[in-house]
Amino acid sequence: MNRIRINKILIFLLTIQLLFSLEYTFSQEVSEDEIGKSFDRALTLFNNGIYEESLDGFTKFVTDYKNNSKTSAAEFFIIKIHLQLKQLNQFKYSADQFLELYPGSNYVDEVRLLQTKYYLEIANYYNAFKEILFIIEKTNSSLYEQKAKKIGEGIAAKYLNETQLEKFFTSFTSVRVKPFILLQQGKYFIRNGDSYNAENTFEELINSYPESDEYSEAQKLMNYSYSPVSTNIVIGVMLPLETNSLGEYTSQPAIEILEGIKFAVYEFNKDRIEKIGLLIRDTKKDIEEIEKIRDEFVSLNSLVAILGPIFSNEVRTTLEEFDDYDIPIISPTATDDDLTSISHNFFQANPSFSVRGRLMAQYLFYSENRRVLSVMNSFDGYSPILAASFISEFEELGGKVVKRESYKNDYTDFSIPVSKIYADSLILEGIYIPLSNNLVTPFIFSELSNYPIKIQLYGNQDWFTAKGFETASAVSNNLTFTSDYFVDYNSETFKDFSDQFGSVTGKDVNRNVLYGYDAAKYLLTAIRNSEPGRRNLVDKMISGMISSGLHNNISFDARRINKFLNIVRYNAGVFELVDKFRLGQ
Repeated sequence: MNRIRINKILIFLLTIQLLFSLEYTFSQEVSEDEIGKSFDRALTLFNNGIYEESLDGFTKFVTDYKNNSKTSAAEFFIIKIHLQLKQLNQFKYSADQFLELYPGSNYVDEVRLLQTKYYLEIANYYNAFKEILFIIEKTNSSLYEQKAKKIGEGIAAKYLNETQLEKFFTSFTSVRVKPFILLQQGKYFIRNGDSYNAENTFEELINSYPESDEYSEAQKLMNYSYSPVSTNIVIGVMLPLETNSLGEYTSQPAIEILEGIKFAVYEFNKDRIEKIGLLIRDTKKDIEEIEKIRDEFVSLNSLVAILGPIFSNEVRTTLEEFDDYDIPIISPTATDDDLTSISHNFFQANPSFSVRGRLMAQYLFYSENRRVLSVMNSFDGYSPILAASFISEFEELGGKVVKRESYKNDYTDFSIPVSKIYADSLILEGIYIPLSNNLVTPFIFSELSNYPIKIQLYGNQDWFTAKGFETASAVSNNLTFTSDYFVDYNSETFKDFSDQFGSVTGKDVNRNVLYGYDAAKYLLTAIRNSEPGRRNLVDKMISGMISSGLHNNISFDARRINKFLNIVRYNAGVFELVDKFRLGQ
């Protein structure tokens, strides 16, 4: 009796176990069948930018279907969505959990890149760079390694200082990471004018990590900037770099001009045994800083010339401070008319306003054979200087200016000055209109379009960025003007230069870079072709020597103001270079 009862109990228990097993198996089959659909629904929402619903979907997926083949992928998308929605606390928690739970996941590199983005979002640049170094150290993907290095280079260049980079170098031991950090340290020293430490850093990289990806770039950069203490000839550089408390330069125009100067020296030095050094100093737009720089520069017999400053007011201060010393000073950009009268050692690579007016008069008289013109200029800014110097030169050459009309920069109605000029339209061969504010050009074009006779227009480089050309093509296609800047971006010369500059500096070429580069190239050419000594250098510079530049040619005579400007013509929607015209006597 008892045995029968026990057997019945055993059969009952086995039946229950079988039923649970069947239910579990059925449940598993349903879950596996639903996993793909559930994941795909959440992914579709994500791809369509419906992030909150997608987050709900992935969260439910992780909760309902634990430890399946797509769990880590769902967790990854949850992390991405938190960052996308700026849910930063949730993002940080989820990302840290992911890296702890799935250290071998294929998504680890991507999560670390998201961590980098998060740290940049909260301005924690130190930790952002650290995440990049983790990727470089641990990734098995060359694609992620290169991507990380590109991002890391940007972070180092913009946000990190010498101390932070050194801390990273000592804390990481990986042979994949150390040469990358050394490269960023060397570039930091170059950006801050510390050629001595830059050379030492690149030398350490080259000697210690010859198999690294950074080896070839370090070799190039070794020649990019030379320490003044290791050279017999030094060029001083004075720019308003505006160094901040972290030792970083903050004035973008000055930084770009400096990059052009340094690249010119790099090109000059790379095939020479005897190098030329740069001594870079920040004027900080402060007279006391300029005085300190003066005391340092005049004590160096090896210093042959100074490049900078770049603004006319600061140039004026510098010339007064250096007045008692025979050091040639070249400004790449200053344009005021009185600067060369302050010092016989000053050279103006960017033509003054008076020279610009005179040069246009000579071009029209000699090259276009114009003899009868009128002038319309603004009362404001440098427009009157351009007009006065143009008229004086044109009439001295034998030309005739029949009318001179003026306007204010707030004019919107040009009917009166234009009508007075057009009273002589049958004899006029052109109108010279030097601008000081190009906001008036649509109104000028509009008024000129009312007249059936289209007279040739001439002007200054403010027309380069003027508006209204397309709406008045019959008038604008008659426009020719001077400019201190013109680049043929499609020329092989410029393309080659841009590629080389980018490969060495990692930066793009722009207008300021070329101002610095061409001025430095001119000075280096003069140094190469003159006997040693500042006096011999000045004699070479005022001899009329021509240096062909990318943005403009440079040549001086005894007046020490660049004699070249570009002649540019607007034609059918395109600015064309007509000539690089040189001012005569």
